[in-house]
Amino acid sequence: MDEKYVTKVEFQAFRDGEFDALRSDVRELQVDVRELQDDVRELRTEFTEFRAEMRGDMKVLNVRMDNMARNFEKSNKVMMWVATVYAVPMLFMMYKILVGTN
Repeated sequence: MDEKYVTKVEFQAFRDGEFDALRSDVRELQVDVRELQDDVRELRTEFTEFRAEMRGDMKVLNVRMDNMARNFEKSNKVMMWVATVYAVPMLFMMYKILVGTN
């Protein structure tokens, strides 16, 4: 059948039901397309929710990592002071030993 021009016989055949099987197939395909569109919408919403959840999780992880970095810096400063407290008397004792043996 030509797309622009349809003869009267073709039109009557279409009206009389010769193309009923084709029409039902088209309806089924339209229903399938609508179902697929609904599925795509659902998947999009699920994906956006998942992405928002992941962004929130990433923010929480970034905050935790920042806190861990700060705590690590603080503990390093404390360990340096402890090492200094232990090192100064030991250096003094080593100096006394070295000076005393000469």
